Amino acid sequence: MINHPLECWLNLRMGRPLNSGSVSPKKLQNWQFDLLRKTLNHAIKTSPFYSNHLKNITPDKILTPADLSKLPVTTPEDLRKNPNSFLCISQDEVARAITLSSSGSSGPPKRLFFTAGDLERTTEFFHYGMGPLLGKGETVLALLPDSRPGGVGALFAESISRLGAKIVYPEDPSDIQNLLNLLLNSRATCLLGPAIHIHALARLWKKKRLPKNQVRSALLCWDLLPPVAIQTIANIFGCEIFSHWGMTETCLGGAVECFQGSGMHLREPDFYLEITDPETGLPVPDGNSGEILFTTLSRRAMPLIRYKTGDLGQILPNQCTCGLSMRRLGDVKGRLDTDILLPTSEYLSMAELNELILPYVGVLDFKVNYQQQPLAINISLDIAPASKIPTDLTRALTSYPKLSRAILENNLKIIIIVDNNDGSISSGFGKRLITSS
Repeated sequence: MINHPLECWLNLRMGRPLNSGSVSPKKLQNWQFDLLRKTLNHAIKTSPFYSNHLKNITPDKILTPADLSKLPVTTPEDLRKNPNSFLCISQDEVARAITLSSSGSSGPPKRLFFTAGDLERTTEFFHYGMGPLLGKGETVLALLPDSRPGGVGALFAESISRLGAKIVYPEDPSDIQNLLNLLLNSRATCLLGPAIHIHALARLWKKKRLPKNQVRSALLCWDLLPPVAIQTIANIFGCEIFSHWGMTETCLGGAVECFQGSGMHLREPDFYLEITDPETGLPVPDGNSGEILFTTLSRRAMPLIRYKTGDLGQILPNQCTCGLSMRRLGDVKGRLDTDILLPTSEYLSMAELNELILPYVGVLDFKVNYQQQPLAINISLDIAPASKIPTDLTRALTSYPKLSRAILENNLKIIIIVDNNDGSISSGFGKRLITSS
């Protein structure tokens, strides 16, 4: 008997009978590495980049995770230099090309190519991954970019239609007040979108004293918030919270949680994920944090081999209590080299500021800029209508040990202003980062 939609999907992809139950972790890994060797051969034969990058590699010798260290990594810089050299097909076979501007850099953008089959496999993952969150006839309010053919919004809409459910999109996801009205009018029972948007929506929902009995599930994407903020969403809506990790390089979908707090099951039929030490590049044991690398297993247009994501995460040890053999990714805590270095030689992260600022009831969102001359941390708040800057927020920030030391030793200033107070927020799609000037 199939107990989980993702188990059904895995059996289908592996060509197993639907009633054959869960595949063993060892059998799954052997199947993945067979796909991995085929991917290596495909890339070496057809991609100009990989024919050179992997010229000293014998694919048939890559048998286990321990053998992956024999393969060189692929970096975002490799992708920016000449994305066309990664192509393994003709341009006529490309169904979708996505250009990604470089974050925090003036360098060239990354460009990624996908076939119709590559995109269909993402739709399948969305379809089966959303199964535990949404039932037939229900409606999901989805905050997603790019509803053009082949875009994440269009792929997600197709996956929802296969569930027999409906989808509504807001015109402007940053207008939380209108988002709230759309949620009420559509009677959506499921929310999907950036965690900070759904957090802001929950804050306004409570401010209007609306009931808990409409939303029953929420899938948080892009940027995970601290547990206190996630619990705020769950308490206000009275709903279950699920998390998703993915990026454009993973063909948009990557890992999805099967129930709250269980970790995110990896998209095992389509890529193999590793966690490595950022300094040594060596693999770390399950349960330890490091940089996420992945190798695509089914991508035809543009395979990526040991691609360095820059995201920090961990593979959770042991099997999930749901019985699925698909490994689980723990919370993705942040990115490499995005923390700011204070003059006290201590690093400050966005995650720490989330913990300090988001618990305040009137705060919907915030931006942070670290200013070198004169030394200051500028915090721009998006607050609910009729709210004010929390009276004790300055005290909470200035008493935080790292900031307190920088204030005493280096005269660091903490400057707090209001950016938006009309129910809108500044964050878009993607991870919220501290900027520097």
